[in-house]
Amino acid sequence: MTTELTIRETGEVVAISDRAKRYIRKSRADNTLRAYGAAWREFVNFARGRNENPLPATAITVVEYLTALADAGAKMNTIGVKLAAIAWKHRAAEVADPTVFEIVKATMGGVRRDLGVAPSKKEPATLTEIRAMLVTLPDNLRGARDRALLLVGFAGAFRRSELVALDVADIRFSRKLAVTIRRSKTDQEGKGATKTIPQIDDADICPVRALRDWLDGANIKSGAIFRRVDRHGHVHGRLTSQSVALVIKNAARKADLDWRSFSGHSLRSGFITGAMDGEASDSDILQQTGQKSDQTMRGYRKDTGAGAIRAVKAAFGQLEAK
Repeated sequence: MTTELTIRETGEVVAISDRAKRYIRKSRADNTLRAYGAAWREFVNFARGRNENPLPATAITVVEYLTALADAGAKMNTIGVKLAAIAWKHRAAEVADPTVFEIVKATMGGVRRDLGVAPSKKEPATLTEIRAMLVTLPDNLRGARDRALLLVGFAGAFRRSELVALDVADIRFSRKLAVTIRRSKTDQEGKGATKTIPQIDDADICPVRALRDWLDGANIKSGAIFRRVDRHGHVHGRLTSQSVALVIKNAARKADLDWRSFSGHSLRSGFITGAMDGEASDSDILQQTGQKSDQTMRGYRKDTGAGAIRAVKAAFGQLEAK
């Protein structure tokens, strides 16, 4: 077994095997590690520009960094990620974490009050928007792929990372579609989950039919389900998460929707919004979304006004008994 010497900035030398490092890297999602890595490099440049040590950093250096980010107009979520990256790097190096000091927490509290913490949510793609997007799709192989991606992504309330990770081995057709999720944002240990998508009577918006048409048309028997299609109609490798957002935005633009307000998350949020508008129960929606609690669900319900509408109808005596 090969090993590599890793030298901490404290001067201590530690031997870590390649296999051990592989498991350490898998403790966090790749996207998280990339974000932390980029944020850490930025903090190192900031600290060295002030002739200060980035590792271990002092609480004052972190406070000045947070202040500089806020003054430059960084969003609250961005600042939170960068602070988490500093804490992550210090814990990994087994040195004192400066982010735990009260002065850092007080600074973050002040930044939150100044910038606000309301998330900037993208527009949900509800069934109305999905129908408008579908009309714009070309009658070719790429159009078949995009139709399947939009409808399956919506019906399964998929995160875009889950959608592009699907393989043919993960699906089972019967009178409904069963989809196995091997790993997700909330299941980093890979315990797995199953989503169920029924056939829809309207063939134009049936996700099961759309997926069959795409797989048959592309002659995909195994491996990745959603793949790149070039301008000549040739099918290539697996789509990326970013590709999902591009498909949605492109279809929204052609449908004369405000395409800038849509994202890769719009299919998932659109399903939740539509299911709430249809007065599906929170427990039923959670079964499809795979969320661990209804805390996030309450945020969507607040955005759609579904709860407020029922409350007003109840106050006016117009709420039908279930």
